Amino acid sequence: MESEESQLIKAEVERRQYRRVKLVTQVQCEALERNEVMVTRDVSAGGMFVTSRFPFPMDSEVSLTFRLHPTDPPIACRAKVRFSQSGVGMGIQFLDLSAEMREVLEKFMVEGE
Repeated sequence: MESEESQLIKAEVERRQYRRVKLVTQVQCEALERNEVMVTRDVSAGGMFVTSRFPFPMDSEVSLTFRLHPTDPPIACRAKVRFSQSGVGMGIQFLDLSAEMREVLEKFMVEGE
């Protein structure tokens, strides 16, 4: 019999549309008159998780700039905060990622397997 906690974790994973791959890199986040460099934990074709002691509030629109590899050109897009927990970080959904950048992310996802 599954515990209640493992059922919650399974439900959360099943809600995700995209598979996530570990990515630890700096991301420039601009929103609400703040411009900060934060660190990612993972990325998917649809968004990323950014660690932060003071994340932006839920539903904030954020401008992001990050690189998948140090020598890659930067990826820049607008995004929306879908999850925010003080002291932990925020889950961010990409809003206007170009088709070309989405392809680059999908290739990165396959290489990360």
